[in-house]
Amino acid sequence: MISEEQAYEQILAAANPLPARRIPLTDAVNCFTAEDYVANAPLPNFDNSAMDGYAVRVSDCGRDRFLKIVGEQPAGVDRRLRVSLGEAIRIFTGAPIPSGADAVVMQEDVTVRGSEISINTNVQPGEFIRRRGCDLAEGQKILSKGQRLRATTMAALAAQGLAEVKVGGNVTVAVVSTG
Repeated sequence: MISEEQAYEQILAAANPLPARRIPLTDAVNCFTAEDYVANAPLPNFDNSAMDGYAVRVSDCGRDRFLKIVGEQPAGVDRRLRVSLGEAIRIFTGAPIPSGADAVVMQEDVTVRGSEISINTNVQPGEFIRRRGCDLAEGQKILSKGQRLRATTMAALAAQGLAEVKVGGNVTVAVVSTG
């Protein structure tokens, strides 16, 4: 009879890892990467709204002040809108922040009166704005060689535009002692 350590060494000596190969990202769950993966673009790639509400200039906000609604910015195509003095733009979650705006006020915190809003709360600079690169910065490592691909890392790779990944070439052995 051989020891557990000797058996482990014999198993490792006999194991031949599969060669590294490219496979569709959709088939890669629980595979191990054969190379490092680094972000080639920030995520998100533009400042966007974290809430449905109104893009505003903080300096214009205050109780008993009214802001004129001058447009609407849905998620998707950037309409290149601008917030100027005394204005607000209706904005939806994920939509690009209009130029001139430095905060988003949640829709629950405003009172709409025709084409104007009044704000019912204090507003802070940067409030409810998701900044460019806040989830993943350009050049940030997503995965190191030999790491297991999981749903979250696969989503990050897909967001980078990758349709395939290089996997394999690794040997991972778990030894369980039976005591």
